[in-house]
Amino acid sequence: MKLPKRIRVKLADTKRKREAQAKHREWLEANGLDDKTLRRSAKDFKGYDIPNYTPDPNQPKCGDKIPVGTGRKEEMRYSGERKLLGIGMMHKSNLVPIWDKEGAEEISTMRRN
Repeated sequence: MKLPKRIRVKLADTKRKREAQAKHREWLEANGLDDKTLRRSAKDFKGYDIPNYTPDPNQPKCGDKIPVGTGRKEEMRYSGERKLLGIGMMHKSNLVPIWDKEGAEEISTMRRN
C-alpha cells in the first residue's frame, strides 16, 4: 500500500512573520544562542578537565578482591524429624507436601471450599 507524500505548506512572507523572526533573532543573540556566538564558543572550547581520581581519605576503604571459597553454603540434609506422607494437589498443578494427617485433612477441605 502506497502512502501519500507529505503536504508541505509554505507560509506566506508577511510583515508579521518577518517581525516575529527579527524578534526571535534578537532574543537568540541576547541569550548567546545565535550562530556567530555558538561558532565562537565551539572554537574556544578546549575540552573538559580530567577528573581527580585520587582516593578521599575520609571515605572508608573497600576491597577489590572477590572472596573465593569463604561464602560456601551448608548442604541441606534430611534430619528425619518429620516424615513426608505424600504430595497433595491444592489447585490444578499446585503440588504441596503433606507431612501429617492434619495437613492432609486441611488440603482436602480447601479443595471443596
